[in-house]
Amino acid sequence: METKFVGEHLLPGQIGHLFAIVAFVASIPATVSYACAVRAKDVAVSDSWRKLGRWGYYVQSASVLVVFCTLYYIISNHLFEYKYAFQHSSRSLPMNYLLACFWEGQEGSFLLWSFWHSVLGVILTFTTKKWEAPVMAVISLAQVCLGSMLIGIYILNYHVGSDPFILMRLENVGAPIFQSANYMQMDFMKDGNGLNILLQNYWMVIHPPVLFMGFACTIIPFAYAVAGLWTKDFGGWIKPALPRALFGTMMLGTGIMMGAAWAYESLTFGGYWAWDPVENASLVPWLTMVAGIHTLLAYKSSGHALKSTFFFFIITFVLILYSTFLTRSGILGQTSVHAFTDLGMSGQLLVFMGIFTIPAIWMLIRYSKEIPSPKREESTYSREFWLFVGSLVLLVAAIQITYATSIPVWQKIPGLEKLAPPTEPEFYYNKIQIWVAIVLGLLTGLIQFLKWKDTPRGTVLKKLLLPLGFSLVATVAIIVFGKVDYNKYGPGFLVAIYMMLFASIFAIVGNFTYIFSGLKGKLKAAGASIAHIGFGMVLLGVLISSSKMQVLSLDKAGIPDGYFNEESKQNSRENLMLPKGMPIQMGPYYVTYEGDSSAVGDPKSYYVVRYERKPNREAVPTERFTLYPDAFTNAKGGRHDYAEPCFQALSY
Repeated sequence: METKFVGEHLLPGQIGHLFAIVAFVASIPATVSYACAVRAKDVAVSDSWRKLGRWGYYVQSASVLVVFCTLYYIISNHLFEYKYAFQHSSRSLPMNYLLACFWEGQEGSFLLWSFWHSVLGVILTFTTKKWEAPVMAVISLAQVCLGSMLIGIYILNYHVGSDPFILMRLENVGAPIFQSANYMQMDFMKDGNGLNILLQNYWMVIHPPVLFMGFACTIIPFAYAVAGLWTKDFGGWIKPALPRALFGTMMLGTGIMMGAAWAYESLTFGGYWAWDPVENASLVPWLTMVAGIHTLLAYKSSGHALKSTFFFFIITFVLILYSTFLTRSGILGQTSVHAFTDLGMSGQLLVFMGIFTIPAIWMLIRYSKEIPSPKREESTYSREFWLFVGSLVLLVAAIQITYATSIPVWQKIPGLEKLAPPTEPEFYYNKIQIWVAIVLGLLTGLIQFLKWKDTPRGTVLKKLLLPLGFSLVATVAIIVFGKVDYNKYGPGFLVAIYMMLFASIFAIVGNFTYIFSGLKGKLKAAGASIAHIGFGMVLLGVLISSSKMQVLSLDKAGIPDGYFNEESKQNSRENLMLPKGMPIQMGPYYVTYEGDSSAVGDPKSYYVVRYERKPNREAVPTERFTLYPDAFTNAKGGRHDYAEPCFQALSY
C-alpha cells in the first residue's frame, strides 16, 4: 500500500518538472526546424521552417520562465520537502538572499543561464532577419543541452541532468525519517540548511545574474561566426555581430568585476583578485572575446584578420563551456574555494562541449582556404597590424592562465599525475601577466594614433612626443612622491612594476590626447578611446593598490600558532587579538573593540571598533572613526564557528 505523506506541496514540483521537460523537448524541434530553414533552397519552404522554429523557441522560452518562477516559488515559500529548498535556503534569510539561494546550486545556475539564453534568443527573433535561421539554430541547440541538465531522468540506465524539483524523501529513500507519513511535522524539516555564509552578501544577489548574462551573450558572436561558415557568407555576419559582441564583453567584464568586489569583502584573498581557478575560468573567455572584437574592427576597416575573428569568437564560447566543465565537474574542488561539487554530470558536460567545439573547429578548418584575405601584407605602420599583435598578446595571456588552471585536468592524464599546481599562484601568474599588461598598455596608448592600412613615417612620433613625455614625468613623480616600492617578489620585480606604471599612465594620457588632437573633442566618436582610458585606469588602480598594501594587524601579543583551525589559511602572526575596551596599536592607529550587536537567534553580529590615529597612546587623535565589521555564527551541522573579536590579516 502506497504511503500518503502529510503536509507535502506536490503541485509546484510537478508543474516545474513538467515544464522542464517541455522546455527540453520544445528546443529539439526548434533546432531542427531552424536547421531545415538554412538548408532549404526554396524561399517559401525556408520561411515556413523558420516560422516553425520560432514558435518552438517561444514555447521552450515560456517553459523556461515557468520553471524559473516555480523554483523561486518553492524557495521563497520555504517548501523544505524539496531538496533544493532544503539545501540552499532557510526561514531566517531576508528576501534578497532568497534570490542568492536560487543560483547557489548547480541546477539553479544552469536554469539562470538557460533563462538568459531564452531572453536573448527571443530578442534576436525580432531584431534579425537574414541571419535568424542559422543563428537561432545554434542557440536552440544550446538550449537543448542546457535543458538536458535540468530534466533529471534516466535514459538507458544513464541519469541525464539533475532535477531541481526532486523531493527530499525521494533523494534519501532509505533514511528512517522519511518512512513516516508525518515526516513534515518533525523538527528536522521545519527549516533548511540555509545559504552558504560566504554568499550572504549583497554582491551575490547581483553578481551571478550579470555574470551569467555575460556567459549567455558569448553564444551570439559564436552563433554568427558559425552561421557565416555554415552559409559560406564569410563576411556578411560581421556587422550584426559587432554590437552584440560589445554588449557581451561589457556584461561579462562587469560580472567579473562584481565577483572581484565580492571576493574582496567575503573571502580571505587579502584583496580583490587571487588568481583563483574559478576567477580564471571567467576571465579567459573575456580576454579572447576582447581579442575577437579588435580583429573584427581590423577586418571591417582593412579586410585583414577575418580568419582570426572566426577563431576568437569560436574559441570564446568553447572556453565558456570548458570553464563550465572545470567549475561544475568537481575537478577544481581541491584548488578553488568556490567551485561546485560534482553532481555526476561530468560526462554530460563533456558532450555539451564537444557538440559545439568539434563542428565549429571542423568548419573553420574546412573553409579556411575559402575565407577571403588580402594578398597584401599589413604595413607595420598600420592600425590593423598592431591590433592583431595586441590580440595575439591577449591569446598568450589566455593560454598561460588556462594551462595553469587546468593542471587538475592534466593530472588525470597518465604520466602527468605528479604535475602540481603552483604553490604561489599570485607570483606564478603575475610574473607573466605583468609583461602582458605592459605590452597592452603601450599598445592601447599607441594604436589610436595610427591610421588604417598605413601611416606616414615620422608623423606618429611627433604626435606621441607630448603623451610620452607627460607619462614619463608622471611615472617618475609617482615613484618618488608616491613611494611605489612593491617588493613582495624581490627588488628585481621593481623594474617590471615601473614599466607597468609607465604603460598604464601612457594608456590614459595617450587616449586623452587623441580625443582632443585626433578627434577634435568629438566624444560621440571617442568610444574606443574612452574604453582604453578605462583599461589604463584599471591597470593603474591594480598596480597602486597592490603596491601600497601592507598588513597592519601584526601580532605583538603572541597568538598561538594553533589558534585557528587546521583548515584555516590564516597566518597567526598577521592576526591581532582585541580585548574589549583596551586600545591596541595597529600601524598608525590605536584600535579599541567596544562591543557587538549580536542578538539571540541572529546569526549575524556587527562588531563596534573605534579607530584613532595618533603618534602615541596619550596624544590627541588627528583622525577618528568607527567601523562595524560583521561576522556569522554557523549553528548548522552540530558545530558552532564562533567569530572571535580579532582582525584577520587586516590590510591598509
